[in-house]
Amino acid sequence: MSCDPERVTAYVDGALDQAGRAEMDAHLAGCATCREQESFERTLRARLQALPPIEPRPGLEERVRRRLRRKGPLRFALPVAAALILALWARGAAPFVAWELALDHRKCFHQQRLPAKVWSSDPQVVTAWFESQGTPLPLVPASAAGLDLVGARYCPLLDVSRVAHLYYEGGERQLSLFVVPRRLRGEAGWSGVAAGQFVRVFRVGGTQVALVGDTRDDLVAFEGALSTRVAWNATAAAR
Repeated sequence: MSCDPERVTAYVDGALDQAGRAEMDAHLAGCATCREQESFERTLRARLQALPPIEPRPGLEERVRRRLRRKGPLRFALPVAAALILALWARGAAPFVAWELALDHRKCFHQQRLPAKVWSSDPQVVTAWFESQGTPLPLVPASAAGLDLVGARYCPLLDVSRVAHLYYEGGERQLSLFVVPRRLRGEAGWSGVAAGQFVRVFRVGGTQVALVGDTRDDLVAFEGALSTRVAWNATAAAR
């Protein structure tokens, strides 16, 4: 059995049949990457379950019941509302955001053509495109760790916000640089495996960023290049 992040998620969710669970047990015994994903998803599930309950306003339940009696189709909106509430509670947690970003990285790079909105290998062009829409970027590199900038777009998150998503490629390797426009809760930095991808969340030059890639070495090398570039620019500006 080869690595299959979706089946790991189904395994954690208890959605596999007995044969599927046995197959996954055997695979996990010999695959460190999938074991990291399993551990991450179980930890994320536990953290979400540990969130404090939301206290509704007095009378909300009765108002919802009255509206459902008048408009039966509204019942289909309840799962959506529940998902949005969960996203709002979890939006500040680094592991949850890392999972969202890893899924977007996989979705984009698994398409036949990247869904970029701006195509350029010039960081100034990409930065100007984001700044024209109100999103400042740190001093991003044109290339780092053997990976070259190819384009960018906005990535939508579950809470209906969006983050800048820059694409880097180098041969068969891919890396995403995300610029997250808010401070994540509880952790200054976070590293782990989410949705089968290596993820590193950290702050550079006062900006929250996240790297998602195929190998941990790529993330370490890219983070070093990005941090050095931002630090050099800050030093030069202070002179």
